[in-house]
Amino acid sequence: MAPRGSCPLLFLTLVLLAICLAQNIVLPNSYERFVSEHVDFPKTRPPQGQSYCNVMMRCLCLTHPGCRPSNTFIHAPTRQVRAICSRPRICVYPSLNQCDSLTAFCLTTCQLVFNPRLPPRYIYREIPQTRRIRVTCNQQQRPVHFLRIL
Repeated sequence: MAPRGSCPLLFLTLVLLAICLAQNIVLPNSYERFVSEHVDFPKTRPPQGQSYCNVMMRCLCLTHPGCRPSNTFIHAPTRQVRAICSRPRICVYPSLNQCDSLTAFCLTTCQLVFNPRLPPRYIYREIPQTRRIRVTCNQQQRPVHFLRIL
């Protein structure tokens, strides 16, 4: 039976939130999601014969139900990544909470190079580099979105 009254949307929102929490799903644009999708420290060593990017993209469920064309992994402690957001003077677009790192990070960008019609045969190319990055920060001064490599 559907709820009646002036708050059915609020009720639905609360139900969805309860389901997410019960299943331990990370909500979009959260710091926890950012860390799970972009921070890999120390860098994971894939099983012998498998590439880092193919393993990581599969492990993070970034390839289901489709495949993500690219993803960048930051190989640094979370405290160093969080520090990007704690320096408002280096935020390039303060009104949008977009901040640049002062130092370069070891990164691995995984780019999709082969996407046959039948999954899970997604093949990714690994691009290692050491560069500065730009992220979006939340009100708690934590990164929530990876924007770009500088």
